[in-house]
Amino acid sequence: MKKIKYLILLLLLLLPIAVYAKTPNKEETLKVIEKIENIQVEDNSYIKNISIGEDKFTLIMEVNGNFIEKNINYKFTDKGLSFNGEDISLDLNDIDNNKYAFYLYSILENKSTAPYDINNYYNNSNIKEKINNQTEVTKTYIDDSKTFGLTLSKENNKLKITYNYYFDGDYPIIEKEEINGDEFTNPSTRNYSILITVMLISIICIGIYTYLDIPNKRIKGE
Repeated sequence: MKKIKYLILLLLLLLPIAVYAKTPNKEETLKVIEKIENIQVEDNSYIKNISIGEDKFTLIMEVNGNFIEKNINYKFTDKGLSFNGEDISLDLNDIDNNKYAFYLYSILENKSTAPYDINNYYNNSNIKEKINNQTEVTKTYIDDSKTFGLTLSKENNKLKITYNYYFDGDYPIIEKEEINGDEFTNPSTRNYSILITVMLISIICIGIYTYLDIPNKRIKGE
């Protein structure tokens, strides 16, 4: 009987670990995005809400009292989310067109607990600097936490600016309750795997031992 209690106890111990180690995915990310509303992004400029289409986010914005809509193309993969606004001219005269995609990136970055680093903050001034120093046709930059990144692609005198959010980064975005005010971070994959492996082996061993011990007890009349 005691062995069965130990088995149940180990199963219960696995539950909070599985919840804590929950990996963010498309559904979790979309939950965060669809709850974005009434956020001020500049003077007299607000994102009222975001409409989610099959391959486009539509920002419904209020700018100087007028309502406008701006589309942002997006794509999900197993690794994360990528999104971009309009392609811009390489002469940088219209890089301001990138600001709507930047708004979304900035909000998502703010909703994670990733520490702020100006060198990895992909605003227009940093993008200009990277473009001036970039010799490759396409290059991807990833921040130190491996949570957010930027891809710059040059083609036919056009520049595509793509923001990337990686599910397995150190500071994921996920719908959650704060646990004792602590920051939510992805646990070490290696440590988590070792812990789960040890616990599963323990459960299997106790289960087998309990099963084999029951007939012995019946023979002895226990």
